[in-house]
Amino acid sequence: MHDSAKLTGDEAGELTVRLTDASHLFNAPPVDPMSPSPAEALGVAGVEHLLSRLYMDKKLLQSRKLVLELPAEKIPNDGGERIMLALHRQAELRLAEQRRELRNTYRNGWRALLIALGLLAICLGISSIFASDFTEGMRPLIRKTFEYGFEIIGWVILWHPVDVIVFEPLLIRWRIKSLKTLAAMQVVVRAGSAA
Repeated sequence: MHDSAKLTGDEAGELTVRLTDASHLFNAPPVDPMSPSPAEALGVAGVEHLLSRLYMDKKLLQSRKLVLELPAEKIPNDGGERIMLALHRQAELRLAEQRRELRNTYRNGWRALLIALGLLAICLGISSIFASDFTEGMRPLIRKTFEYGFEIIGWVILWHPVDVIVFEPLLIRWRIKSLKTLAAMQVVVRAGSAA
């Protein structure tokens, strides 16, 4: 009654997805909580469901075959060749999009880092003014608050560029790995068991 992932051996694996219509692999069907397919029960396209599974479970990245279970009367005459070509084409197009996103993420991250370093220098400069003899006449509590406050603000400003340059690319690279797995999968269409 549910999708299954059967891994056999170290390299070969198989993912099984049950759908009531082949078009639901690419187009989100209406939500049907009583469907035997988790993708259809959730109202998401089969490809999206597959990608989320590959993204969440790195063991599934070893999968080399996608078994698409359809009702017997909905199995295409070509045995799924056209479905496989469509799946590979969509995966390749998404791969190109993710690679562009990765490049843009790095570009935006480096720009943000330059701005953040400038702001850090300004904040540290203001902080050093409050630490100097120039503000000796201020109350010690206010003086220290401004000194440490500007120093902290300057370092906190750096967090966003670090997040963009270091952590966001990790997520994009993981999506790229998932898409590469999908783009290399052999697709086998077979009649599924009755719901």
